[in-house]
Amino acid sequence: MSTVDDNDDSMTASFSASTFESEVNDPWTATTRGGLNPIDLSAILSGMPLPAIYTTAFDLAQPSGGKITVLALNKILAVSGLSPATVDKILNIVVAPTRSRITKGECSVALALVAMAQKNMELTIENLTAHREDLPIPHLPGLENIDFGSAADTSGMYATSSSLPKGHPVNVGSSISDPWRTSTYKGNGYPPPPSYLASPPIPSADILSGSGSNSDEASGSGVRDVHLWFLNLDVIRITFAPEKEGIFLFKHTNYIVESKGRRTTVIRRYSDFWWLLDILAKRFPYRILPNLPPKRLGVADEVFLERRLRGLTRFTNALMRHPILKNDPLVISFLTEPVELALWRKNVTISTEDEFTTKLPISESLVKQVPLDLELQLESIKRRLPASVEYYRSMVHVMDRVQKRTEANAGDYMRFSLALNALADCEKHCHVEECYSCGQLSQGYGKISSHMGQASNVLEVQARATQRGIVEDLKRHRDLLVSVMELLQRRERARQGGLVETLKKRITTQEQKLTHLRTTAAATAAAAARAEGAGEGGYGGGEPGVYDAQIEKLVQNIQSDRAEMEMQSQRAILINHTLWMEILFYHKNQALIASIYQNFVHEQIKTSQGLTDTWESLSPIVHDLPMEVNAFN
Repeated sequence: MSTVDDNDDSMTASFSASTFESEVNDPWTATTRGGLNPIDLSAILSGMPLPAIYTTAFDLAQPSGGKITVLALNKILAVSGLSPATVDKILNIVVAPTRSRITKGECSVALALVAMAQKNMELTIENLTAHREDLPIPHLPGLENIDFGSAADTSGMYATSSSLPKGHPVNVGSSISDPWRTSTYKGNGYPPPPSYLASPPIPSADILSGSGSNSDEASGSGVRDVHLWFLNLDVIRITFAPEKEGIFLFKHTNYIVESKGRRTTVIRRYSDFWWLLDILAKRFPYRILPNLPPKRLGVADEVFLERRLRGLTRFTNALMRHPILKNDPLVISFLTEPVELALWRKNVTISTEDEFTTKLPISESLVKQVPLDLELQLESIKRRLPASVEYYRSMVHVMDRVQKRTEANAGDYMRFSLALNALADCEKHCHVEECYSCGQLSQGYGKISSHMGQASNVLEVQARATQRGIVEDLKRHRDLLVSVMELLQRRERARQGGLVETLKKRITTQEQKLTHLRTTAAATAAAAARAEGAGEGGYGGGEPGVYDAQIEKLVQNIQSDRAEMEMQSQRAILINHTLWMEILFYHKNQALIASIYQNFVHEQIKTSQGLTDTWESLSPIVHDLPMEVNAFN
């Protein structure tokens, strides 16, 4: 399955410093020792037995791709009790100004510097290196109470009731906007899935099960029930399974798969997802099958594993959005079986027959349901999809850059706030004892710093919302387009086999041979009869009964091939009907795009309002600062 990797975590070259800026003395340039090559801070404490608080602090800061934001680091440092100037100095040592994220190793260095500062030790990399084996333990009271924002939830929904503007129509019991809810029809829905495995009842299965109805009823009501396809969707959350302290428990990455609708939690491996997709591809060759993130040979780093995690989350929630795949017993077992999937597979028999095997024979009315212009519709989609996929890839890349710039802006506001706060402490006492204005200016620094911090928080929330919102939503729709494109490619490959045409040719050949045999047999019988009437014994033209066995065998073969051709013809009708329902499902997904941009605009409005409120509340403060020259005597 093809897929698209997420963008890397680095800022683009277009935002690098200019030649003029590079000549400025930059207090945040990469840490060096003796003017030589920059030091790799992430490796300074590598392999050292660090206290548990190092890992706890990093994990609480919600790492993504093996990194945490500088804003999250600042929140950790803020509970250390150190002065703003010291916190600012630690950040300057650890984090370059062009970066908005740091690794676990760099976070450990920052915490080690905190511990050193709390013991009044000199804050330098050289001193840290010298004491790397006897470092004090950082004291971080209230670490567990820090608000790092809500955990990432790339659950696969386009919009939620909590994220949309007030007054926006949202379904009760559903996590996405449903433009088809106005209908109240409750009949049998999409054609029922085949039963491959024994399974307990599935939540909301009455919508799509089609139980107790014949093929005509089950198939004919699908169009009327499209408004039910997007109701009561389960939401799947996937996270990394933790390893035991000090022991490399797993030689592979395990994932915790949580089903909110079924309230189940299971452990799965990446290979389990591939196995599931492989079986689904055999069962449902003409369905829109979601994409899986790619395999990787060798050791996978944290960035790759984080991308894979998001890809697996999109894959699983795409299954939950599909009206047939979400109710397949194997999918349900994948989400609910508590034992290791490899062990479970050994104790069950899993059929890989495609879904059409259990649907024959079909009703004649099914043919009438398929639009006459189906081929034209499929051809139109096929022509348009490649360009659409490329446009979505481009939009994902651009929006990912926007998110990273916002995150970097939030970090810059935070660093400015820290520097200004430290300046307030530094300059609160003027060299002129009776100068009131310098004290007033110093107090103003503190207030401005506080508002800069508020602006940083607003931008941090926006960056997080952009990543979990429009970036993931665009990837989700991109994946859908790729899946549709692959469906059409599978169909094209299957049509090249031409089984029906092969059967037609074989039947024609067999009928010609049968006619020849019957003619020969008749001629032989007539010759034998004439010879017998003339009293000529021992006719040498062959016994008439010799051909009977060959004729009977040919007749059986022709009947068998005709039955097979009829079955294949009915199968072709089912395939066309399935393709029609799939492109209808794909088309209905277009209505969900509006929620992507509604949610995005809503977040932009929230950010703009938050920044406006921050600057408006700061405006009277800065206007009250002393600005008369005579005030500074």
